[in-house]
Amino acid sequence: MSRAVRLEAPAKVNLTLEVVGRRADGFHELRSVVAIVDLADRVRVATAKRLDVEVRPDPGAPPGAELVARAVGALAAATGHAAEAHVRVAKRIPVAAGLGGGSSDAGATLRGLARIWRVDVDLISVGAGLGSDVPFFASGARFALVEGRGERIRELAAPAAALWIVLVRVAARVTTADVFGALKKQEWSDGTATAALVGAFDDGSITPATIRTHLRNDLLDAASRVCRDVGEARLMAGAKGVTLALSGSGPSLFTVADSRADALRLARILRGQGLDARPQQLGSSDATRRATERWPPNL
Repeated sequence: MSRAVRLEAPAKVNLTLEVVGRRADGFHELRSVVAIVDLADRVRVATAKRLDVEVRPDPGAPPGAELVARAVGALAAATGHAAEAHVRVAKRIPVAAGLGGGSSDAGATLRGLARIWRVDVDLISVGAGLGSDVPFFASGARFALVEGRGERIRELAAPAAALWIVLVRVAARVTTADVFGALKKQEWSDGTATAALVGAFDDGSITPATIRTHLRNDLLDAASRVCRDVGEARLMAGAKGVTLALSGSGPSLFTVADSRADALRLARILRGQGLDARPQQLGSSDATRRATERWPPNL
């Protein structure tokens, strides 16, 4: 009888993203505080006698290059299991938006497969071979300090009070490679914003004001050069006194709200400027619900 699990694959935002150096492997050394958002894809993983992956809507990856299919192959290689699985992904997270949608799908697939295959393996290490954001999602953390190329993860304690942002979706697609290619060395930083924010999480003093004080993304100017829409959205928001931060390599933007009511207020203001703005909770436990076993699976 087949086994199946269903998982939420949440989006993320980078509360900080600092480029602190260049690695020997040619990638940049990063320090980042990452938080999941209560916007999520849905992933269903089941046992099968062949590899059968379907992502809807289709993100347009070439055959065999889709990240979820690569995740199945990577876990199979790490465990000696046959690369056979039935995976279905229903997407809600925009593609190439700086929100980690494909990486989250891959991380959820790794967690689901490890359960149904009954294998005990370091999923963070497996995820590191797939992409910089995959280890964070494979860890299942709600908030984390992410370092290196993305392979070093330290989970941060979730604050007692809910944290809210307004997420602004920009219709353009931006590739991470293009943004890093446009990054100038003088735009790098020393990691102090990340360290300060991590300290606030560690001592329990994290607040929306603290996050706003230490928001930093070293890719902002590069993303604005690559994608004109990023700068235009920030100007439109700034005209109403709202500062938008960049998530990942963009083009998605966000602002930190004081509360749910404040997020609703800010979203109305930004929508009045013609922006696609939606309130979202950070680190929502609903976005990290544990997989639910189905005997037998339902399609």
